[in-house]
Amino acid sequence: MRKGSLLILAAGLAAYLLYIFLYVGFGNIYYLLLKLDPRFFLLSILFLIASIVLHGFAWYLLLGGSFGRGYRAVAATVIGLFASYMIPVGAVSEVIRFYIVTRFLGFGVVKAISSIFIHRVCITVSPIVAIAALLLYSGGSVPAMERMAFATIIVVYISAIVSPNIIALGFIGTGIFERLVRRFEGYIERILGQRLGDLRGEYRSSMGEMLRSWRGLAAFIASLAEWIFLVLSMYSIFMALELRRDLVYAVFSILLIQILWWILPISFGGSIGITDLIASIAYQILGFGTGVSATIALLYRLSSLTALLVLLYPSIKILGLYPGEFRRYMSSSKY
Repeated sequence: MRKGSLLILAAGLAAYLLYIFLYVGFGNIYYLLLKLDPRFFLLSILFLIASIVLHGFAWYLLLGGSFGRGYRAVAATVIGLFASYMIPVGAVSEVIRFYIVTRFLGFGVVKAISSIFIHRVCITVSPIVAIAALLLYSGGSVPAMERMAFATIIVVYISAIVSPNIIALGFIGTGIFERLVRRFEGYIERILGQRLGDLRGEYRSSMGEMLRSWRGLAAFIASLAEWIFLVLSMYSIFMALELRRDLVYAVFSILLIQILWWILPISFGGSIGITDLIASIAYQILGFGTGVSATIALLYRLSSLTALLVLLYPSIKILGLYPGEFRRYMSSSKY
């Protein structure tokens, strides 16, 4: 981890701890953790592991590779997500995935770009479908104040997350994007060790293939399942803390985390402390107290990091991409 990353981490943790000291109280969190049911916390970790695997598999469906090698895309996804803890840049996990899939798994540049952007649309649009179904299921059981908060979260999510991703997806097929890529063509070719072809033509062909085939629908369904497991992970934390809340609160808690994930210019992993501080405050919008909100943020952080660490070593073994070797490859590509 570089010096800049350490400074961001230290500043975030310091701000988070100061918030807990001034507004929450360490004793309050300690009291809540004493009541923690470890069985449900373990279940939260297992749900997150399933979610990460589905995240990688949905992407691999779009890449169009054989099912027998899908585990390699999942491994690349895990390494990309873990890189976000080392490098606090918002899109670092996707940059790492792009590098691995083009340099080591043999996929072309355009195929990799297209799959990553369609995957972004799948994982941002699928929650809207799930939320619509859940709100129909819950009916009018949500208090008026929470309904207002839920509506605000949905509007922010659609306007700030869903819309930009759809617009960006269309932008890639334009001449503007091609000219931008051509400007850095030599640099990109050195990184990937391959020549770039007709980007616009290949992009349109790749996009059409992904959207017309059954793989596009299957990737969307996998992304929907991924999001359901994320919600179940959060709901398991509620159960572990003996919080009597409806599933809809877990849905919007995850949606708040995803808004932070996409909006913040630093990665969710690399922003330890900063994201947790904002989440601890944001959960209060849903009617949770300060102590409960901070504890939920802490447990979700521990659960997500544990799930990632469980998958990290097998992923490194699958790809044979150890830290020293990865640095050597990157160095040889002048990255």
